[in-house]
Amino acid sequence: MKLIIASALLAIALALGTALLFVARDEAPEALVQAELAGVKFSYARAYARDDSTGAGGLADRLSFNVSFPSFAPLSAKDRAAASPSVAMTLTPKDDGIDPPERPAKLYARFLSPETLEGPGGLVQRHFEQSSPYDSEELFIAPPDGRDFFARCPKPEVGAPGEACISMFREGGLDVELRYPPALLEHWDALHDGAHALLSKMTSTNAHKKKR
Repeated sequence: MKLIIASALLAIALALGTALLFVARDEAPEALVQAELAGVKFSYARAYARDDSTGAGGLADRLSFNVSFPSFAPLSAKDRAAASPSVAMTLTPKDDGIDPPERPAKLYARFLSPETLEGPGGLVQRHFEQSSPYDSEELFIAPPDGRDFFARCPKPEVGAPGEACISMFREGGLDVELRYPPALLEHWDALHDGAHALLSKMTSTNAHKKKR
């Protein structure tokens, strides 16, 4: 009888240990998550996930990531403790609106005042007219027309602490929105290139192959 009880307890312990092993593996930040958005397959480390839905994977209507700058690696505990610069990267299916590269000329231009200023990192700084939908923000564009990069940032005098700049680009059937501290405008080209490189890495064929 004692042998039967001992065997049963051993089996339960082994089953519980196996279950805990799978839970620990799934919760590990380096565990790969598989997701699909607008027909595009993604594979990424769970540590990138900005919300529970992105961390769970599967079919999604949006994906949201937090990344460190300039490495575009997942935020580490050290990064969070030190409040290191980070970028929030949100992906959604492309909408029927104006293609992001066209927005400076086709959407924002009619609300801009005439003057131009030299902005950080060689960007051109433009002011929105008062009473326009964007009068609490400023527009920064990469010369000559903002097709390569643009950002809307809060005016320093009206922006709440921690309020972020917003940039967008379109990649295939996806719209990508970046939110980041205004200080990163100085490095807009690294920001732009890093976001494209990370997206390519997450959607490449090799990214879907699990580590052995």
